[in-house]
Parts: sequence; C-alpha cells; structure tokens
Amino acid sequence: MRQIKAIAAVVMAVALSHGCIFEDRSDCPSFLTLDFSRTPEDISDIHLVITTADKRIIRDTIDRNEFMVPYEVSVRRGETGIAAFGNIDRMIYGNGYRVAEGEDADNLYTCFIKSVYRGDLSSEKVTVLKNNIGLHVRVLGSSSDSLHIEVVSSSTGYDLQGHIMEGIFRHLPDAIHTPSDKEAYFEFLTRVTRQKDDDLTLSVYTGSGKEITSICLLPLLTDAGIDMDDEILQDLYITVDVALSCLTVSPEGWNHTGHTEIFF
Repeated sequence: MRQIKAIAAVVMAVALSHGCIFEDRSDCPSFLTLDFSRTPEDISDIHLVITTADKRIIRDTIDRNEFMVPYEVSVRRGETGIAAFGNIDRMIYGNGYRVAEGEDADNLYTCFIKSVYRGDLSSEKVTVLKNNIGLHVRVLGSSSDSLHIEVVSSSTGYDLQGHIMEGIFRHLPDAIHTPSDKEAYFEFLTRVTRQKDDDLTLSVYTGSGKEITSICLLPLLTDAGIDMDDEILQDLYITVDVALSCLTVSPEGWNHTGHTEIFF
C-alpha cells in the first residue's frame, strides 16, 4: 500500500511540476517523505496527524509492518505540524489524544515536529519516544482484607503541538496481585502522561472506602530523578508501607537501594 502511495506521489509530482516550471511555484505542493524506520520494537502502530499550512488536517494510521517503507504525503508549502502517537488503544482523539474518563494512559510514545517546507521534495525522520509514566504501586502492612488505590491528576494527554492537555484524570486500577501466603502485598499498575502541575496524587483506601493515606507524588518524582522536561519519561516503582507510615520511590525497580523515602 505504501509503495503504491509512493509511486502515485511521484507521478503527481511530475505532472504538477510540469505546469509549475516557469511559474510562481508558491502554490505548488511540497512532497513530504516521513521516515519511521527508527520506531522502537514495542510500538504496534502510529496514529499520524499532519496539520498543513492551509489548515488542512491529514490523519492516518501506520502499522508496524509499514514502518520500514517511506511514507509519502503532499502538503501545501509553508509551516507544517507533524504529530505521531504510538500505541494508541483507549485514549481519545480531539485536537490531540487524551485519556478517557476513568481510564489510565496508554503505553504512549510520541513525536512532535513543526517545520517550514518550501521545496518540491522534503523529508523528516520521525522518532517516537516514551511519553508516559508507569506507576507500579505496592501496598504493604495492612490488616485489611481488601485495599484499593486512586490516582488523580489534571493532566490528561497531549495536543497536536505536544502541549499538555488539562482535564480530570481519575483512575482506580484493579489489583494485579493480592496477598498470598508468601507475598503479603497488594500491587497495582496505572499510567499517567507528563504532568503540567503538582497535583498528581496517590490515595490508598480500605475496602470499605476509608482513606488510609493521600500523597502528592510530584515532589517524589523529582526526588527520584524524573523531570517533566525529560525527553523520555521513566516508570516509577512505589512501595507504600501502611504499618510503618512510610513510602519509598525508585525509578529502577522494587529492590533498588537508591530510593527516595518519606514518612506520612
């Protein structure tokens, strides 16, 4: 399919350029080639959104088996925006992608490019980078037979320029591990996008809904070495020990000794 598009683009370029050779070429299109060959292996597909100089929006989906084939598209000469979102599953489109109400973020990779194309032929390498934080949470030391957590934030996704979208993020993930004879802890996984404000909060509740603790996480992210201006976001491993009123955070795993610790 991409090969057919590439051939069609070349034929169109020849046809249109023939009529523009001795004329003002400002209205002739620029034929843009996008290179996705450097896409990481864990990306299943890329949702592509191109905003052209004449305010046209082009949307397409590139599957993994097409990453090595050059992507060809005709755009109006001038400023063009390229937004690529990898691994979109549940997030919702609307001038970008945001988290659906009650859900967590996808394992999202993104790339945002703004450039001015004036020549007949232009090209860009599109490299998507991890743009989500996986919060791996273990809760220890509670006599309760049931616990749940809630993660709340006002950052919900990214617009087509890569700016953080604001809204209401509220996720109550199901436990992926419950206490057993050998492993007496609850474990949860949720994902959030890059944070705009310092209101990312983790709360722990008993099964009856009684709040055990509520903790602002953003200072802990900073202490653990995660900066919201980092090009690639890392995951966090958070252990909440209810009995000791203690929380530890590590960007490298549960047993990493260089963790950040606070008492609540």
